[in-house]
Amino acid sequence: MDTIFYNGVIRTLDQAYPQVSAMAIKDGVILRLGSDEEILALKKPETRLVDLKGRLMLPGFADTHLHLLFYGTFRRRIDLVNTTTYEEVVRLCREGAQKVRGTNRWVIGCNFNQINWTDTNKIPDRNDLDAIADDVPVFLQRACGHIVCMNTKALQLAGLWDERPETTTQTLDFGPDGLPNGYVRENTAMCVQSCWERYSVEEIKDILESTCREAASKGIVQVHTDDFNLIADNDFQDVLQAYRELSEEGRLPIRINEQIRFRRPDQLQSFLDLGYRATDTIGRFKFGPVKFLCDGSLGAHSAAMRQPYRNDPEKKGLLLFTDEELYTMTKLAYTNGYHVVAHCIGDAALEQMINTIQRVSEEFPHADRRNGIIHCQIMDEALQDRFKELNLVAYVQPIFIKADSAVVDDCVGPELGKQSYNWRRYEDLGVHMCGGSDCPVEPFDVLPNIYYAVTRKDKRGGTAWYPENGVTLDEAVEMFTKEAAYASYDEAKYGTLTVGKYADLVVLDRNIYDRSLDELFDTQVDLTMVEGEIVYQR
Repeated sequence: MDTIFYNGVIRTLDQAYPQVSAMAIKDGVILRLGSDEEILALKKPETRLVDLKGRLMLPGFADTHLHLLFYGTFRRRIDLVNTTTYEEVVRLCREGAQKVRGTNRWVIGCNFNQINWTDTNKIPDRNDLDAIADDVPVFLQRACGHIVCMNTKALQLAGLWDERPETTTQTLDFGPDGLPNGYVRENTAMCVQSCWERYSVEEIKDILESTCREAASKGIVQVHTDDFNLIADNDFQDVLQAYRELSEEGRLPIRINEQIRFRRPDQLQSFLDLGYRATDTIGRFKFGPVKFLCDGSLGAHSAAMRQPYRNDPEKKGLLLFTDEELYTMTKLAYTNGYHVVAHCIGDAALEQMINTIQRVSEEFPHADRRNGIIHCQIMDEALQDRFKELNLVAYVQPIFIKADSAVVDDCVGPELGKQSYNWRRYEDLGVHMCGGSDCPVEPFDVLPNIYYAVTRKDKRGGTAWYPENGVTLDEAVEMFTKEAAYASYDEAKYGTLTVGKYADLVVLDRNIYDRSLDELFDTQVDLTMVEGEIVYQR
């Protein structure tokens, strides 16, 4: 016997035996569950005994939507997440400009949200950033990741300064003078990073390992991430090599489910030519579905809507693929053994992707293809019904309630707002629904996410936004455990604490089931285990 946990509250999420007090683990697998007396009778001299002292054990958490490598690179940037005024942004960026002046480096700021500023709610444009520094390139990324602001120097270095409205093929905005105004969106914004952000395989390994260990400290045993072109378009083989070496060196503490995202069919084909197929593994690294980024974000007014934004009537957002482009790439995924997931926030993007999945699935039927929609925020009940019809998995981020509840009704009106973010209806329909953070948009801390899923409040003790659309505590926990395993075809391996499954688990410092939900913000992870290996201990 390797390890015995006893004297605890062990919630298995397995209906056959929902709660026990003790567990025995051997060779990384759950051997037996039962009472303290039953399980302690199995101990041997070499067995490690862990007294839970009444603490709660759950299946290990999963975050089914984040950007792991992207988050790791943020540590090398100016973090603007907690700025409450634009003046604070100016100060931090001027300090950054002073440090890079005389070098070839950029001022890179990330995670600002102008909604949180008390002095202005305007996203800074080129002229604003030129006033901060006009002699060094300045690049600021909004928290959503779908719009960046650049000064003139940055636009010049990125090759965008000479673009004009009537000829451009790029996704950027222009001012009344016909010149780029500094707002750069979606794929163009992501491509700009290639101008300044390059990392060696060793650097990528260090970033990934440290970020994975941080995730483990939050009780996370599995993440779904899209790392292949979030740094630079042509670096995916370096990222893959980094994961391979980490696995071989035993330096990958948690499970990685890699969502294969590229912007063009030729890029996807270059990857497919390597011969990897869905569910292939390299140690704890697993190839997941092919992923598409179909539209932008609500905060940037680039989420693709069927009707104009209520508070910005000239805009309906952006569809990042034509119908035929999306069809071509989905067919390419299907014919190479992959299922698909897609970032869709606006109802126009959702409708486009759902139509595409239906079309290609009819051409290439499969008994168990678990396609999914990430975010699935703005949608009416008719679109929700199609999730059940097509067996789509909903990848939702409950923590988005914190910011989005203040703007959704303004953007789309209360009638559609009330139908959106409706997790209760997904549960009632029997739709598989898993949870994530979209880190670095929000921290990958599962317990606050569970709070928002249940309470629908904008903060601890705050105002509830359509509370009838929330889920129960049991359902919320399942979103980050059992349902996450289903999404990656791994429900037979982990996601519940079941005999024969891997010992992937988390121990919390208190029983969240008999405490106020407000305590979720204060609850600490005491231990995280993957395959019987302790990967974090407080």
